Amino acid sequence: MLTTRQEKTATTARPASLWRQLSGAFGGGEGRSLFSKRSIDPASVKAGRVFRHSDGSGRCETATVVGLCDILGMPHVRYDLRIDQPGHRPFEDGSRVLGMKTFIEHFREAVGS
Repeated sequence: MLTTRQEKTATTARPASLWRQLSGAFGGGEGRSLFSKRSIDPASVKAGRVFRHSDGSGRCETATVVGLCDILGMPHVRYDLRIDQPGHRPFEDGSRVLGMKTFIEHFREAVGS
């Protein structure tokens, strides 16, 4: 048996509150966040290009694209990683591979032309 409150909830669909509508924009949610940087175009990811990710605390990751490859039919990016931190010498972390989508989401800033 449903209570009066349950009956009201079941019969009338409540529109999303303004706060819920806006929270997706500020926190990312399913769509693009208002505060996120624009993502880069996958076509611009080519051998020799350099991309950067900064976490806001002074740590900066720089990726130099070595090449592109397909793994199980999905595009992947091979890159060399350099990590710079305040108060430490730069650290060359060697070669890595990431899926194109993940690479673009992480390294959002293209360096140079």
